[in-house]
Amino acid sequence: MKAAALKRGRRVVSEDGPDPIDEHVGKRLRECRLQAGLSQAAVAEPLGLCYQVVQRYKTGLIRISASTLYRLAQMLDIEPNYFFDGYAGPVALLAKKPKR
Repeated sequence: MKAAALKRGRRVVSEDGPDPIDEHVGKRLRECRLQAGLSQAAVAEPLGLCYQVVQRYKTGLIRISASTLYRLAQMLDIEPNYFFDGYAGPVALLAKKPKR
């Protein structure tokens, strides 16, 4: 994480850029969508989204929620972990655990 994000305690896409994990998941979605021969609109419509949202998913500008990721996996007939397979980037820094 960048120093500014560490100081704030969270990432802001407009300041820090997309999270590398979100970028990876978006690229995997694009790969799978293309292999299935589906357009962005064909993926978006059953989820009640517009194609621009799917377009932003692939760049990591919008995070894919867990429920949407699960629905995408069902739609594309893949396991949800497919989206994370092959991620070899830096391990994300986790927020400090609250003191008890």
